[in-house]
This record gives sequence, C-alpha cells and structure tokens, in this order.
Amino acid sequence: MNSLYLDTNIFLYLSDKSSPYYLSCFKFIKFCKKEKILLLTSTETIQEIIHYSKNVKQVKEGLEAAKQTLQLLSGLLPIDQSIIEIYLKYVSIYKNASSRDLIHLAVCLENKINKIVTFDKDFKKFKEITLLQPQDIGN
Repeated sequence: MNSLYLDTNIFLYLSDKSSPYYLSCFKFIKFCKKEKILLLTSTETIQEIIHYSKNVKQVKEGLEAAKQTLQLLSGLLPIDQSIIEIYLKYVSIYKNASSRDLIHLAVCLENKINKIVTFDKDFKKFKEITLLQPQDIGN
C-alpha cells in the first residue's frame, strides 16, 4: 500500500476537532506520514470542501480546511478530459451513484489507485476500488 485516495469527508472531519471521527482521521494521517504512504485526492475534493462550507455558512473555516488539506497531501490530482470520459462511462454503469462519488471513482481509475479512504459507505457499490476507513489502516 504505497498510495491512498482520500475522500472529502476525511478532511472535513480532520478540520473539526469536535467531530466524533476527528481522532480516527488524525491517527490515520499520522500513521500514513510515518509510513510514507502517499495521500492523494483530486481538485474535486477542494471544491467539495468549499461547497460544504458555503452551505453551512462557514466559509472562513472551509478556506482553512482547504488550505490544511493541500498541506497534508502528497499530491492533488487534476480533473481533465480523460477523467471526464471515464466518469461519463461510469455514470451509465452506476446509475444511482452520486455524481461526486463517480468523479472520485474516475480519478482513482485513471491514476491506478485501488483504495479509497472514506466514511461514505456508498463507495462499497464500486467493484473497481476498495473502501477503507481510517481505523482500518495502522491499527
């Protein structure tokens, strides 16, 4: 396991010390840094952080969370035409999946990342990647 794709909720919980998931996310990140596991996400994650923060009227906190996310990452993966083509293919395969989850799936597939770390159980429906939760790693 040399690289992991992180879903948006990991960064949102990590930015909120009152979250019941904060400690799990914190320990996960610490373990990955110690073990030199690459932590990756896409530009979609940054957009989702800001989108969420605007919806809950906490833009200042969202901007801080986005900046912290960028500092934690080993790499920020772009959304380009090849990702969109994969995304469009999987929209018709997983008709009930959220559009954002499908973008994350497409990024993983294009970049040959087979593990996503998230608390979102909706990712279980994707046969192409393995869903892991932070507590599954390093414990």
